[in-house]
Parts: sequence; structure tokens; C-alpha cells
Amino acid sequence: MKILHRGQLSAPLQGKLNYNAWGSILTLSDGTMMSVWSGERLAHICPFGKVLAARSSDGGYTWTPPYPVLCTPLDDRDAGVMQSGDTILLTSFNNSRDRQRFYAERGKYPTPKREFVESYLNTVTDEEETRYLGATVAVSRDNGYTFSEPKPMPITSPHGPLAMPDGSFLWIGRSFSDSAPASFPYLSEGIYAMRLSQTGEVVGEPWMIVPADKEEGTLLCEPHAALMPDGSILCAIRVQNYTAGHSLFTVYLCRSTDGGATFSEPQKTGWDGSPPHILVTKSGAVVMTYARRRAPFAECARLSYDSGATWSEELVLDDTAPTGDIGYPCTAENERGELVTIYYQHNPGQGSQIYSIIWTVN
Repeated sequence: MKILHRGQLSAPLQGKLNYNAWGSILTLSDGTMMSVWSGERLAHICPFGKVLAARSSDGGYTWTPPYPVLCTPLDDRDAGVMQSGDTILLTSFNNSRDRQRFYAERGKYPTPKREFVESYLNTVTDEEETRYLGATVAVSRDNGYTFSEPKPMPITSPHGPLAMPDGSFLWIGRSFSDSAPASFPYLSEGIYAMRLSQTGEVVGEPWMIVPADKEEGTLLCEPHAALMPDGSILCAIRVQNYTAGHSLFTVYLCRSTDGGATFSEPQKTGWDGSPPHILVTKSGAVVMTYARRRAPFAECARLSYDSGATWSEELVLDDTAPTGDIGYPCTAENERGELVTIYYQHNPGQGSQIYSIIWTVN
């Protein structure tokens, strides 16, 4: 592995709203690279998040200043992006007001911070919460500069859908859940797939592809899927269990050979880290990235040259993080065939920022 460049996409603000996280990156059809993430936040969980975007015309070496592309009255979190034809889909998700209050209490926010959060939540109406609560999908047809009013969706994933050969999108995600009423019926716990047209319209109903794990405390969430060179669809899933006697935080893999209708039973990788992102390069190599949130903390990658059947040893992209508040690395390939990975890390005194690394392998 050869590292060519390291950079930072988020603005180095000095104010209070200086937490950025959970990004995605995509090379658009015209060669422009586009990155999206949740920014202008107070903390890991707060009601102020909005989705920001930045663009690069030189393969990820320099980036435009961030600009907002999604800002609902709720907390706009993980941002995913995918293109098919002249349509770009932007995905995110949020939390209800009660969920925000719960996290503020559990996090023992100091009084000024609690009052700041509560004063904002009090401005959000019942109607606004019901209208926007859930995962969201917005559509751009001007190459990602502006996006439509978001539509609530019943499943969520950090990096969004994959583009299918027929021009449609296949979105694989965990069922969205909250305690507040939403504009759609909640699904039972599990990993689902749903189809969207090339214009971003929902086609049919979501279908479950992986049921909830039967072991108490084990959660399957935050999947990402990609179309493999052999025609199958590989799905990688974050799996965790933090109950007593467990410290599970890894990736499971499953596969579909029928276009996403059904998937095999998930198999354990044994890797120490998650959530996953999958990129298929122009050469056919498959790049999996994830973060190790236990010391030694690191942003990591593995490579496969057989459509994900076998994987290389772990490659460490960045091991400078002082804490485990890191991750969600996502990779795109620039026009020179270099790999551009973005991720977030929290550094005391600097807030949480979106960083990039450009790298190659032999």
C-alpha cells in the first residue's frame, strides 16, 4: 500500500457546532468527486445536524468549501449518496424529539448544553416531527448541487443504495424504529431490501432479507451492499453485542445470486471493526473499509480479487485517533485509479472532522 495524500474536508471551525461525522463519497459520472456527511453539530447526538456536501475536481486532492444539501427540523445524520443516469440519491436518517431528550439525559449533558438542546426541540412541532421522522431520500438532477424535498423511508443505512444494471436502485438497510409516530408503518426488526426507480420513486414494498439475530443483545445494523464482478450482490452488515460477557463489533457477509430477492445466511468474518463499506474498482478488485474502535484505534481496509470470496490481510489507513469516536470510512476511485477514502475522527480541542486519504495498492 502507498499513501499519496492526506487531507481534511470539513471546515476547521472554532465555534460550538463543530462536530462532523458519518460521511460517504462517490465519483460522479463526469469525474467529479462528491462527499456528503452530517455536520454543524453540537455533539455525537444532538438535534442540530444537517447534511453538508463538498466537491473535488482533481481526484480528491482539494475540495470546495462545504455547502448544505439537507436540513430538516430533525437531526439529519448518516449521509449516503449514489448515482444512476442523471439521478443522484441522497439518504439520511434522524431521531425524534423524545429520543434526543433521552440521549441528552443519558449523556449527562451539562445544564447550558441541555438548555440549548431543549430550547431548539421546543420549536419543532408535532406535525413537523411526523412529516420528517424516519430515514430520508432526496433526489438531485443538477449533478448534486441541489436536492428535492426529502421523502421519509422505513429502512436506513449509512452509505445509501446501490445502482442496478437496469438503472434502478436497490437499497438495503435496517428497519427504522423510534417511539414517536411516523408517516409510515414501522417494520419489525431486521435487514430489508427495497427497490427505487431511477427517478427515486419507491417500487413495491420492502422485503426482509436477514431476520433479527436470536441471541440476546446481538444487533445487525448499518449494512452496505455492492454488485460484484461475478454478478452477485455482496452485503456486509455491522454486528455488535455489548452485553455482559460480549464485546462483539464486527462484520458479517451474505450474498444474493438472484438480483437481491434472497440472500444467504450471514457469515462471520472475525474482523475487529465496523461498519463496512464496499467499493468495486474499475479493475474488478473489491475494497472493504471499516473502523476499529478498540485500541489500537484505526481506519482499516481489506481487498478481495474474487468478488468477496476471500480477503487480504488488514491494511491500516490511519492509526492516529486518540479515542474510539471514529469511523464510517467510505471509498471511491478517482479517474486516475487511485482510492480516496473519507472518514471521521474526534480529536480533543479540534472537534470531530472529516478526513481523507488517497492511496493505491500494487
